[in-house]
Amino acid sequence: MKQDRARRTYDQLLDSAAAEFLRHGFTGTNLAAVAARSQVTKGALYGHFASKAELAEELSRRFEDAWAQLLAASGRGDRSLVCTLRELTTGLARRLDDDPRFAAGLRLATDAALVDRREPAPIGELRDVLESLVREAQRDGRTLAGQPPEVLARLVLVLLLGTHSTRWGAEGGGLAEQVREIWDVVQPVVAERCGGGGAEGGRRGPVPYE
Repeated sequence: MKQDRARRTYDQLLDSAAAEFLRHGFTGTNLAAVAARSQVTKGALYGHFASKAELAEELSRRFEDAWAQLLAASGRGDRSLVCTLRELTTGLARRLDDDPRFAAGLRLATDAALVDRREPAPIGELRDVLESLVREAQRDGRTLAGQPPEVLARLVLVLLLGTHSTRWGAEGGGLAEQVREIWDVVQPVVAERCGGGGAEGGRRGPVPYE
């Protein structure tokens, strides 16, 4: 019983810290606000986490594990390249929508990289995956022949991260829905339609890029 209560408090603290980090970043977050949001005393907070840095490290560790799993799952199956890229970016967007801890982890990684004037590690990992998917598709002669993989990867990064940065004033649904809407505009340019029914529409084979 005591262990269950401790676990609930631990999870509440992670959720509260995620909300504060997501809203204020690492520098703007203070432990008093985390404790107040969790409805626990600062003493109870310190019983689980010795510092704000420890809270950030735990959220960052969980985010890095989840991010790696999502990237590792990309490219599986027999879907066309553009459909794979669309599925990957909407999946990441959906996770950012639905999982505040995950979103806070990305905010922490991005803020830390800005201080050091470097590319955030998760973004570099995503860029590598995107370029790899494009190169593989071009090597197999499936689609987008002759287009620079690094440029196409950058386009997809801009689609996801640009929408993430500018979505707050937009009308409509969450990030995943807005990413899907932009793909609806971009996708006809490469003349591919994704299968599976539902919001993604019907399926046909890849059409050579013109």
